Amino acid sequence: MAGTLEVTDELCWMPSGWVFDTVLERLACELHAQDPNLADQLLGARTDANGGYLDLRERDRKTFDLLLKAADVAYARLKQEGVEGEGMPEFYEGLLNQFQLFRDMLYAGQRRRVKPS
Repeated sequence: MAGTLEVTDELCWMPSGWVFDTVLERLACELHAQDPNLADQLLGARTDANGGYLDLRERDRKTFDLLLKAADVAYARLKQEGVEGEGMPEFYEGLLNQFQLFRDMLYAGQRRRVKPS
């Protein structure tokens, strides 16, 4: 099963379910102290919770700013942990590639948002 995360009307991230869940869990971990509600929404979007769907199209610039900061930190942590940090070393590079693609989409989505109020 794959996850689906709609960033904009034109950008949709659709990785395998385990990648989707891993990225959302890592983002939620980074966001929990700053925005527990957003962290809970990410966890609630996992494949085992609702079939793996999250729609960010109506989110504001502030939310995208938080998501991007969390994604950057979580991605850096994953890279620092290396292959041993993730349970399936043979899929580590694919996870990093998908995580980077997700970050790229978030940056593109952020640029489409108006300035924060």
